[in-house]
Amino acid sequence: MSVNASTTIKAPVDTVLKTFVDEAFVRHVSDKAGTQLESFEVNGDTSTAFTATTVRSMGADKLPDVVQKFVKGGVKLTQVDTYDAPAADGTRTVRSEIKAGGIPVGATAIQTIKPLGEEETSVDVSGEVQASIPLVGKKIAAAAEPYIGKALTLQARAAEAWIAKG
Repeated sequence: MSVNASTTIKAPVDTVLKTFVDEAFVRHVSDKAGTQLESFEVNGDTSTAFTATTVRSMGADKLPDVVQKFVKGGVKLTQVDTYDAPAADGTRTVRSEIKAGGIPVGATAIQTIKPLGEEETSVDVSGEVQASIPLVGKKIAAAAEPYIGKALTLQARAAEAWIAKG
């Protein structure tokens, strides 16, 4: 199942990037998504290539019915975002991988964070949700898609409001 989203943020690309790796912002996005932030870690210098790892937990009651059959107490979601060094124009490519602990469901995505002039940034996300459970994998992937898609796109949508608040 594929996930695609695009948004424009009224802020320079450097400000958007700083927001995406701000632990307070990551916690805010986790709360908005109905998840609990367990940990957030940035490895490397954000002015070049680096990774950001986010671990969230989600109660079973927040999961689709078809997934609840496989998860009793909830699920831990680990998202690893691998940021490339900036291109000459400031564009960043981010490879994201999300794994759900305890069930063979996850997602991979490519995000492109691109400056649109001095004061706007586009964020484009394209990804795939996978579920490798015999017989019901496609059904689970279809049910998980909106949830994983939300995790991949919510930060971009929430960033503009966060930046505006200063």
